[in-house]
Amino acid sequence: MDIGLLIVFKAVVEAGSISKAAQNLNYVQSNVTARIQQLEQELGTLLFYRHSRGSTLTSAGQTFMEYTVKILALLDEAKLAVLDSPVPKGSITVGSDTTAAVRLPAVLSSYRSCYPDVEVHLQIGRAGELIQSVLQHTVHGAFMDGPVEHPELVQELVIHERIGLVIPDSMEYQEVTSLHDKTLLMLNSECLYRDRLESWLAEEGGRLGKVMEFGTMEGLLGCVKAGMGYAVLPLSYFTRMNVTEGIRIYPFPEKYAVVPTVFVRRRDLYMTSAFREFIEELKAALPAD
Repeated sequence: MDIGLLIVFKAVVEAGSISKAAQNLNYVQSNVTARIQQLEQELGTLLFYRHSRGSTLTSAGQTFMEYTVKILALLDEAKLAVLDSPVPKGSITVGSDTTAAVRLPAVLSSYRSCYPDVEVHLQIGRAGELIQSVLQHTVHGAFMDGPVEHPELVQELVIHERIGLVIPDSMEYQEVTSLHDKTLLMLNSECLYRDRLESWLAEEGGRLGKVMEFGTMEGLLGCVKAGMGYAVLPLSYFTRMNVTEGIRIYPFPEKYAVVPTVFVRRRDLYMTSAFREFIEELKAALPAD
């Protein structure tokens, strides 16, 4: 089977239509159509449902897409293995959730100083999105709250984060149950911090009130300071960023306070010299405690 057919197939899936894929590939549309038809003939099954809005994968197409991603990623890894050099060079892409990203600048700065020929790209996202990016080879690895259990992933403990309640000066606070009618402001409403808070509340006989989600740390903290609600964040954020004006911080009880941050990568990922050295720099700069 021609690898070019797989590239065209993947492009159609990602674009959602043959016409858009043709534009992205700089092909004429009839060429893309012919290649998809050739692929379907070779496989003996339909890969797409064609409709007025574009093309949607059949169940067979969904299965074939999973293998296509793996095959093309393996081909890329083969090229990397052949071209890899003992002296790190090239590029690596690292994912991170918003809170873990607070610790990354120092690591990235140190790494770039040691290996200026390596270009480092950072992708910010949610844990679920980052895991998919790692599995689909979009990023080499990603930082997120752990633990992460997946048969295709390897995780390494980066550091234990301590979390705390972040409350505006205008809000009265005596105990955690007094927050039941207040709004919890979060970067990700499904993160582990929320789970820890709910466990603490349940132990004290309280319950969680409304939850509001924000896209950025700056927006979240601005709304906390404005009295819209309270937040749960790593204490390290405030020691590093020195942003405590207008807020009060209360650590969680010890049994709920510690959240591990992990770095995950594919178990079968080819480790280029650039990525191996990044892992070593990570371990040196952020030792697990």
